[in-house]
Parts: sequence; structure tokens; C-alpha cells
Amino acid sequence: MSIKRKYIDSHWLVFALQGVLALLFGWYALFTNLNSFEAIIVIAGTVLLGLGIIEMLNLLTRTHLKETWGLSLLMAILELAAAFALLFAKDQNAIMHLAIIGLYTITRGILEIFIGLGSVDDLTDRFIWVLTGVSGCIIGIVVVNAGHLGNLPFIKYFGSYMVVFGVSNLIYAIHNKEQKHDYETDLREKRIESRERHAKNAKKIAAIKELSVKPDRVYKSKNLGEKTAHKLVKKAATKKTKKPTAKKISKK
Repeated sequence: MSIKRKYIDSHWLVFALQGVLALLFGWYALFTNLNSFEAIIVIAGTVLLGLGIIEMLNLLTRTHLKETWGLSLLMAILELAAAFALLFAKDQNAIMHLAIIGLYTITRGILEIFIGLGSVDDLTDRFIWVLTGVSGCIIGIVVVNAGHLGNLPFIKYFGSYMVVFGVSNLIYAIHNKEQKHDYETDLREKRIESRERHAKNAKKIAAIKELSVKPDRVYKSKNLGEKTAHKLVKKAATKKTKKPTAKKISKK
């Protein structure tokens, strides 16, 4: 039976690692000279493969802990499918790469909006997820329509999305870690209070049982004393009224 722990409740390291990886690629795509288009496609595919592997590890962890894993599986499939599509199509024309990256960015943006609106309760976290999702959808549409600009500009657009994605994931990872610490502290305090309450209730029940048993003991001891006294009186009476034997009569 699966525990209904949401995808956003995954370990904070999952989001932190994905954030660092995405941020490194975004920084590289935006602030370095992209001379080789094929090389940057291979790097982008490798980064997406890394994101997919992290998501697969998260999926295995959630499966092992018997938590819900459907959304994690969907995210892993998206990352790995985009990664392998880029790596195996590195020799294809730029239109193919543009379509893969654009569709990936739009799809991931839609999923992030869905997660933010449907799963997140905290307003700050919801804002982070929805903002990242909206950015992904907008940049994905720009990437799809950027074919006339040449081969490399749309990679910079994709890099800008990865920067937003990386920063958002790092912020959420830190916030998620703090929330988890507060949750565990509250849970520990509640367990201590519950244990103390159970101990007090056990003492009260023991005291009530002891009070209910004592009158029975007094009653039994009283009856026993009355029976003993009655026997002693009866024995003394029989001694007083005992008739003399024939031997004693003859002596007289």
C-alpha cells in the first residue's frame, strides 16, 4: 500500500542536485562562447541525462519507502527521453534539436505549473513552482519560434530557462529542508506529549483498579474474622456444657 506523500515531499537533496546541475549548464550556455553547436548539444543532452538519473534515484527511493511515485516516473521519463533524443540526434539538423528542446521545456513547464497549483500548500513554494513553470512555457515557445535566428541563439534561451530552473530548485531545496526540520521537531514533541499522556492515564487506571479491589479485600477479611470469632464462641460453649464421663461419676 502506497503512502500518499507528494512529489514535492521528496528529499531536499534531489532538488538541490538538480538545481546545481541546471545552474551550471545555464551559466555555461549564457556566459561562454558557443563555437561548436554539436558540442553544446552533447552537453545539453548530458545535463538532461544527469537530471533523469537523479529523478530515477528519487523514483527508486520513493518506491522503496512505499510512497507514491507516479509523478516522479513521469518526470524521469521526460528527462531521459529528451536526453537520449538529443544525444542520438546530435548529427541531425538544428530544426530537430530545436524541436526537442522546445517541446521538453514547454512540457516541463506545464508539469511544474501543475505541481505548484495541485500539490503545494505553502504560498512561497507555490509561487516558486508556478513561476518556474510559466518561465518554461514562455521560453519553450520562444525556442520553438527561434529557428530563423540561427543555431546557437536558441541554446542561450534554453540556458536562461535552466538558470531559472536551477535557482528555483536551490531555493526550494533550502526551504524544503527547513520545513522538514520543523516538521520532525513538531512530530518529536507530539510523541513526547503523547507518551507522557499515556503514562498519566496508565497511573490513573492503576489507581482506580486499586481502589476498586480494596473494598473486596476488606469485606473478605471482615467475613473471615466473623467466621473465626463464631467458631471460637461455639467451641467455648461446647466446653462449658460438656457432660462428665462415667469414670468421673464412679469416683464420686
